[in-house]
Amino acid sequence: MQEPAAQDGGDPDLARDHLANERTFLAWMRTAAGVMVLGLAVAKIIEDGGARTVAAGIVLIATGVAGMGYAAVRYRAAAAAIDGRRPSPAARTEGPLAAGGVLIVAIAAALVLLLW
Repeated sequence: MQEPAAQDGGDPDLARDHLANERTFLAWMRTAAGVMVLGLAVAKIIEDGGARTVAAGIVLIATGVAGMGYAAVRYRAAAAAIDGRRPSPAARTEGPLAAGGVLIVAIAAALVLLLW
């Protein structure tokens, strides 16, 4: 007996790939939102830091916004590849490694601004 999705012409593997792509997108968005919240917390909670505290918060918020933009581009590229049954560009590691590097640099810059 076939699965219901396969009977009406749907491809269960295609659906699974789209769901995996969406989970990855949501993980990227959750991480970016967390970085933005950290930036807001730094700028709001640490009141005696002055301009350096605000600058650290802005660095983290900008990094979170950039992460959300990258997540959207990555999601759309992977969805198009899945629909076209092409190899997924999400399998490449350069983008995520660069994003991780940017995040590390942003956190280090924020720490330098806060502790300097």
